[in-house]
Amino acid sequence: MNTELSKLISLQDVDIEIKRLRAEIESLPERRARLERDFTESAKEYFDLAGQLQKVKVERANLEASLEAEQQKHQKFKDDLNKMSAPNIRVYETIMREIDTSRKAVSSYETEVLKLMERIEKLEAQVGERKPGIESRRLEVDRQLAEWDASVVTTQQRLDSLSAERPPILDALGPVARTEYERLSRMRSGLALAEARDYSCQACRMKIRPQVFNDIRRGEQIIICESCSRILYFKAEAAVG
Repeated sequence: MNTELSKLISLQDVDIEIKRLRAEIESLPERRARLERDFTESAKEYFDLAGQLQKVKVERANLEASLEAEQQKHQKFKDDLNKMSAPNIRVYETIMREIDTSRKAVSSYETEVLKLMERIEKLEAQVGERKPGIESRRLEVDRQLAEWDASVVTTQQRLDSLSAERPPILDALGPVARTEYERLSRMRSGLALAEARDYSCQACRMKIRPQVFNDIRRGEQIIICESCSRILYFKAEAAVG
């Protein structure tokens, strides 16, 4: 095979792999974000229930604080009644009204607290039922994230290695071949060369004349596709028959 053509093929192979590795590294943040979004969506019901549970617990704590304050008030009124040294109808009636009001408030708070306790118990059961599955899913997500993180280190090492291999290959090309490769690579999304197989260009699918195809098979010269202008090459292992 023509030495320059062989170098061009090697250069494109390196460039294709560099492009793939860069895309793999650059896609990692989005892949991570998508995995987290999928987890959050799958665990939405669990998180909603857990959020409700936390909210109800806060409500219960606030109600219990109000209940305790009302109980203290109720006890104070009872103590005030017990401390009366001499009958005073007006004061007595006032205290009795306060005692009755606070008693009703205490009863109301106690009822609400019981309702919240029942709701908490129900929510805890629902959360507890779903928790093992969510924890298992979270472990799987974390395992996948760790695997990707480890993989990207290896990918970056491979990318660094290929990036170091590229300049010597490029420098070994003649100025005309190098310029043509870089021009075609920019024009053709990184594919300056195309494989010739079954009498057609595998990039643009245009047919190749038999004589031209035979010249490509011999690989003794650089031949350009008449349709897409890419440099054509032949892989012996791809031969048919």
